[in-house]
Amino acid sequence: MDRETTIQLTIKSLLEVVQTGAKNIEIAIMAPGKTMELLPGDQIEAYVKNIEAEKQEEAAKKKTGRTPGTGTAAILTRGVGEGSES
Repeated sequence: MDRETTIQLTIKSLLEVVQTGAKNIEIAIMAPGKTMELLPGDQIEAYVKNIEAEKQEEAAKKKTGRTPGTGTAAILTRGVGEGSES
């Protein structure tokens, strides 16, 4: 998993448990042989906006799915005297 995907997954997970979005999130990135890096708040907010846009797109796709009462259906009928005789 690359750095961007890891950060996005981390923020997406934190948004599930944090009330007010990016305001209460701080992220420190640690890698072997490198110093700890704090992700700036504006970058966190950019990730949050991107994630929220994706959620809205998914919700819109679910709404445009098959909905009862919409669409068309054909009902086949037989005229009087047609079909099987008893």
